[in-house]
Amino acid sequence: MFTGKGGVGKTTMAAASALKYAAVGKTLLISTDPSGSLSTIFGCSLAGRVVPVGENLEAVELTRQLILKLWREKFADEIYTVLSSFLPVGREILDYIEGAPGIDEEFMLDYLLTMARSGSYEVIVWDTAPTVTTLNLLFVQRLFYSHLTAAQKVYLKVKSVFHQVDPLALIDKWLQLTADIITLLKTDTRAWVVANPECLPVEQALDIAGALSDFGIGVNGFILNKLLPEEVCRGHAFWNAKYEAQQLWRRHLDASAGSRPVLEICDLADNLNSRAGLERVIPFLAPE
Repeated sequence: MFTGKGGVGKTTMAAASALKYAAVGKTLLISTDPSGSLSTIFGCSLAGRVVPVGENLEAVELTRQLILKLWREKFADEIYTVLSSFLPVGREILDYIEGAPGIDEEFMLDYLLTMARSGSYEVIVWDTAPTVTTLNLLFVQRLFYSHLTAAQKVYLKVKSVFHQVDPLALIDKWLQLTADIITLLKTDTRAWVVANPECLPVEQALDIAGALSDFGIGVNGFILNKLLPEEVCRGHAFWNAKYEAQQLWRRHLDASAGSRPVLEICDLADNLNSRAGLERVIPFLAPE
C-alpha cells in the first residue's frame, strides 16, 4: 500500500511500482483514492472496472457505486430476509442501510481481499486515499469487529423474536469477513509512506507510519518526493532558500525514520502523469 498526505505523489509512486512488479509477474493496481488519477496516467477510464493497461498489469479505480453494487450482490438478500422476518419493511430498507457510515469502506477492503484470494496476481499494489481517510478505514475494521462481537451477544438475548431465520449466521459471516480483512492487512500487506520535503507532509508521514505499525501493518519505509536538486538551485536566492528548507525536513525525516529507509526522488521536469514519466521514477524505487 502507498499512503500519505494528499498531493504528495502516492498515485505516481504506486503506478511506477506496479510497472516494476509487472516486469516479473502478474500485477493488479487498485486505487481507492477518490481524487486518484490512474485513468489520466494510463489514458483510459478505470472507474469501476479492471482494465489491462500493460503487459502483466491490470488496474482499477474503485468507486463507491461499484463497492455498494457488490455489497448488494453479496449481502442484500440475506440482510433483507433477516429484517423482514420481524419488521414490516420493504426492500427500500436496504437503501437506508447502504448509507450507514463505514459500509463502503468495509466492503472496499472486501474487494481487496477477494482479489488477493483470487490467485490471479503475484502482487496487488494499493493506492490509498489520503492519510486521515486511510486511518479511519483501519479504525472502522476494529470498530466493526467489536460491534459484531457485541451483536452476537444481543442476538442471543432476543433470538425468540426471530422465526424461520437465523441472523446469527449473517453476523458470524460478517464477523469472519472482518477478521479475514484484518489478517490480510496484518500479515500480507506492507506500506510505503510518501511525503514531500515540507513540514505537514513529513509530520503526517511519521504519524501514519506509527499508526500503521500500531495496527500491525509493516512499514517498508518512506518515499521523499519532489526534492529540488542542489545544482539547479545554487546561485538563485529564492530557489536556494527553498532547497535549504527542504533539506531541513529531509534531515528531520531521516533522523525520525529509525532503521526504515527513506527513498529520495528528485523533482523531475518530466510530466510524471504518463507511462514515460513513470519509467523515469522506477530506478529510484528500492528493489524487493
